[in-house]
Amino acid sequence: MVSPVMIEYIDRIESALYHEEKLVLAVRGFIELFPFISASLFNYSPLNQMGEGILHANEQGLFSIQELRENVRNIPPILSVIRERKSKLVDSRLIRQIPAKYVQGLSYVIIVPICHGRTVMGFAGISGQPEGFKPVEDSLLHSLTLYGQLVGKAMANDRSENESKLTNREIEVLQRMSWGESSQEIAKNIGISVFTVQDYVKSALRKLNAQNRAQGVAEAFRRGIIQ
Repeated sequence: MVSPVMIEYIDRIESALYHEEKLVLAVRGFIELFPFISASLFNYSPLNQMGEGILHANEQGLFSIQELRENVRNIPPILSVIRERKSKLVDSRLIRQIPAKYVQGLSYVIIVPICHGRTVMGFAGISGQPEGFKPVEDSLLHSLTLYGQLVGKAMANDRSENESKLTNREIEVLQRMSWGESSQEIAKNIGISVFTVQDYVKSALRKLNAQNRAQGVAEAFRRGIIQ
């Protein structure tokens, strides 16, 4: 059952005007709604099974972690969470399977999937319970999973609005990019200038909240925009 406090917080996320604001609220929710003091939010692409850092929140503030990028296939605890779409406690026995730079000084971490339906679009790593807090219970893990689902739904709705703004030409350019065509080849094949192709690429990446062409194509595949 969803608590009234969580419902109200999700409403705040859905009401945010900008995607970046939604991300900030999403990662801070792990601290404001749950007994934790540190949370990191990652994007996940099922196409290449890569996790890419977005934001980290703790008591000191909010920090970008976009430089972080990991192949999830090499991190069994995270891969397990993504496959099962359930939050899991990674205790002292398993934490060594996560790269040390993420868990240095920690005795445990909880991995939470961010998903919409059966699609996992990201995950979060949270830790740092206050002193004296009781051990992690199944009910807490269930609540975290539920929060991840609600965040995923809010983000999916936001993305659907962006997708509806993609023009047919932008989708065609994305499709040809996925085939490995360069800007010059795309321009020649559809009869427009290279500069116009580049404009379509920039516009499509912005609407997909992608940082580069590879991420844009992966995101378009994941959402079913291209095949």
